[in-house]
Amino acid sequence: MREAVLVDMIRTPFGRAGQRGVFRDISHVEMVVPLMKNVLARNNVGGEEVDEVLWGSVGIAGMLTRSRLYVLEAGLPYTISATDMNKQCGSSLQASAQGAFAVMAGMSDVVIAGGVETMDRVNPIPPGDETNLQQVQTSEVMAKEFLQPWPDKDKAPVWQKRWYQVTEPWIMDMGQTAEKLAKERGVSREDADRFSLESHRKTIRAQKEGLLADEINPIEISYSDGSSVKVETDQNPRENTSLEKLTSLKPAYTADGQVTAGNASPRTDGATVCLIMEKQMAKEKGLKPLATFRHAASVGVDPTIMGIGPVPATQKLLKRSGMTLDDFDIIEINEAFACQVLACGAELKWDWDKVNPNGGAIAIGHPLGATGTRLLGTIAYEMRRRDAEWGLVTLCMGAGMGMSLALQREHYDW
Repeated sequence: MREAVLVDMIRTPFGRAGQRGVFRDISHVEMVVPLMKNVLARNNVGGEEVDEVLWGSVGIAGMLTRSRLYVLEAGLPYTISATDMNKQCGSSLQASAQGAFAVMAGMSDVVIAGGVETMDRVNPIPPGDETNLQQVQTSEVMAKEFLQPWPDKDKAPVWQKRWYQVTEPWIMDMGQTAEKLAKERGVSREDADRFSLESHRKTIRAQKEGLLADEINPIEISYSDGSSVKVETDQNPRENTSLEKLTSLKPAYTADGQVTAGNASPRTDGATVCLIMEKQMAKEKGLKPLATFRHAASVGVDPTIMGIGPVPATQKLLKRSGMTLDDFDIIEINEAFACQVLACGAELKWDWDKVNPNGGAIAIGHPLGATGTRLLGTIAYEMRRRDAEWGLVTLCMGAGMGMSLALQREHYDW
């Protein structure tokens, strides 16, 4: 059977969403196009060799075949097919998995997979006050429109009828699902804040040691005020945070809740891309892959505790592969919320020393559709540094889902 390898992964630095973000004056197109060009150039792969682009996002989803737009804007051949997908936080991980499956099945030889998110917007933020966001698409606006009461309840769609009838609808805010999960699983606010502090400390250390440099593609930005800057590092990690600062933050959802701006992933802009190739083709080109795709599993869970998704997804992967968590050297889980990660870890009983060695989304950021590919690259580069063999990537997804993917690092002695 053909095998699919992860040849490379690069990403933009991750920036804060909104007016304070470094990407405020550029669009998603200007974030993605340089990545596509560079991932091919640095691996000496011609555009004519690419079969498919698979692209994920959440807030930008629905735009007319944006992945096709990226291909053309990057000056790549129009012969490249392109597919968009929205699987919430797992969008780009699903894109990567489907790219690997296409290679394994003989449908493609070379696939570009990735994701992008400009949270709260699509286009550059207009000049002026931060509240002056005319013609800027926001997730909050879309959510309000989506949840408008149906004029005639008797003729409402099934999901709208459920909205009227239950107190915990499946579309409840992700922060509310985290609060419910924390309460059910007995995760304390103190533990969540301590986990968050450790995430920042790990990421700051990784930044100082240059451990994230391999995956980051610096981007030059010219702002509307005439200034310009070369962005080379993630904007969200806070070196000056402390447990005292984190514990002083007020709960975001309920007065006695535990989810705060400090122990949840920040709203983030960013893009990621990976190059997936048939293993023999990579050998013939003299490329040294980061890892080989081995297994993947996706599940649905109770939407009101969506953060538990990584547990059954990982259990399903382990059952199908015959592996155990002890077989994995490194585990990367998306830190949507600290309490959610703690709940998953408690149930899976994994070795915490293996988890997110360079920090996670609480510090780095979580640009929804781009996160899955970031996790793949981050773990693959760390596997290479450690000469580790097995890596597990897992995350939860909005509307109640979970996904896990296993990578194996071989020696690729060719």
